[in-house]
Amino acid sequence: MSRDWNVYAKRLEAALSPATRRELASSPLAGVRGAGVRVRAVPSSDATDACSCDGAYFYDQRAICYVATPRSRRENFTVLHEFCHHLVMSDDDLLSELADADAEGGVAVEERICDAFAGRILIPDEAVAAVLVGRRPRAADVRALYDATAGSMEACAVRLAERISCEGYVALLDRDRRQVRFASQSGEFDYVWRRGSPLPIDHPAWGAGADGTYVGEGDVIWSSRYRKRFWLDTVGAGAIVIAVFSLDRYWPAAGLSLLGEPGVTRSTPQVYSGTCRHCGGPAYGTWACEVCGDARCRVCKRCGCGAPAPATKTCTKCHLTKGKAQFRAGAAVCRECDEG
Repeated sequence: MSRDWNVYAKRLEAALSPATRRELASSPLAGVRGAGVRVRAVPSSDATDACSCDGAYFYDQRAICYVATPRSRRENFTVLHEFCHHLVMSDDDLLSELADADAEGGVAVEERICDAFAGRILIPDEAVAAVLVGRRPRAADVRALYDATAGSMEACAVRLAERISCEGYVALLDRDRRQVRFASQSGEFDYVWRRGSPLPIDHPAWGAGADGTYVGEGDVIWSSRYRKRFWLDTVGAGAIVIAVFSLDRYWPAAGLSLLGEPGVTRSTPQVYSGTCRHCGGPAYGTWACEVCGDARCRVCKRCGCGAPAPATKTCTKCHLTKGKAQFRAGAAVCRECDEG
């Protein structure tokens, strides 16, 4: 399967009529409803964290739920992202590729394709090229692209993350909640930085404040509490901080281009050791996952939360246990029952 998620996003986009693409770009809600998918706004407390954005697609009901954001463009990206899940479910070739993509049936890959699709609908390639002028993105470019297009901050982050050309993220950080609001990783990076992942109050990114900047180094801290140090470029934008985390320092700065070591995970380290229940390798370290209590394995790099998804599912209609490839992504009913 190609690592260029735009390949699949372009394919899904090309299958739509020009009129549908124009309507999706100008009025996502009307365009999605015109395509025969029901759309409903829900309170933020009812939103799911299964998606990278504030929404969910229900295959059995051909319905999308999303968190309404009337004073921002954020809901446009969310609705288009969820609509792409609908398009994926109608593409048998892509479903087959996703089923073979990884142990989880391509769930993370599908999220990236949907992000790419939503970004492409809202922000054309020409707009990105006009802002970057042949260079790689910095934090201020997110705001510039937002001002130049009808795309949300999330859509801008997705389009610019595609141009980092090394391991990294373009992230929107919530100053009030001290957490990640949204993060889009570059095409060269596999690790998802989940929405809601906390960042400590002393993280350098917060140095940008409401309208300042910070350029230096900063850790990405995943939900597993594993850290990695990146070069960091930030701009304050009111309630959020726009941040580019990059393994390459491709912007001008003083000093050697040598990253420091990641910060400590807790003030009083605790040692954990044992045998990995996934691969049998040695699992030891100075912290334990808050969710499962396991240390990260030094061989397969997984903690207790990293157990692969089961290779089989039980159909809710025929009650037979079948391989995951026999189910459409997210479906509870197998393909045979669904098509019969």
